[in-house]
Amino acid sequence: MTAIDQYRDAVVALLRDQAASSGPLEDASAVLTRSLEDGGVLHVFGSGHSMLPAIDATFRAGGLAPVNLLFDPALAPWEPTRVSRVERLEGYGSALASLQDLRRGEMLVVISHSGINPVPIEVAQYGREQGLSIVAITSSAHSLAETSRHPDGLRLMDVADIVLDTGAPAGDVTLTLESGLETGPTSTILATFLLHSLVIGAIERLTTADVSPPVLRSMNRAGGDDTNATAIAPYRERLSRVP
Repeated sequence: MTAIDQYRDAVVALLRDQAASSGPLEDASAVLTRSLEDGGVLHVFGSGHSMLPAIDATFRAGGLAPVNLLFDPALAPWEPTRVSRVERLEGYGSALASLQDLRRGEMLVVISHSGINPVPIEVAQYGREQGLSIVAITSSAHSLAETSRHPDGLRLMDVADIVLDTGAPAGDVTLTLESGLETGPTSTILATFLLHSLVIGAIERLTTADVSPPVLRSMNRAGGDDTNATAIAPYRERLSRVP
């Protein structure tokens, strides 16, 4: 079996493990459904590579229209050296979150594999203070294996209402090659799966309740632009990045 085969098997096994712990995911979907029924927006945040799942849920074909990305270029994954320093700055996350249009009763999903840096923890804390439901997508294995960098010793999982555990291993590696090198990252795949699952669960609940969910269509399919314009219209003023 090659390393590629081993990696594929590891990813599939971790995804299957999600089935054994679907309770928090169903709970989060129910909370999101209620927020959407009230006209709420889903807010998503991540820094570094944890920003990638958040980006993937934003203006995504088959996804929800009212998804707002809390974006800061200093935390983007294409600036790894800067991210590693900025996401450890005390007060930065609170300042970033305070600039957002976060409203009571809405949901804020904060993604962080390690869950130990101040910025994602502060974003979650600020959202909770504003009355939002906080969902953390994190790896408990990694988070509990490391010392928190938050001044109060908190981890992201400590300040969330619902924790969606990716199950990604500490260090975010699944393979050790014969050379001794560790490789096989999984946190991005698993976090993306959980975030899309959360949204899909809410979409299903809305349709079951005979509510038409604001779902986007591919812009590269006939009628996609018109469908999306209609879905986005009620939320346009609240979404930071829409075409």
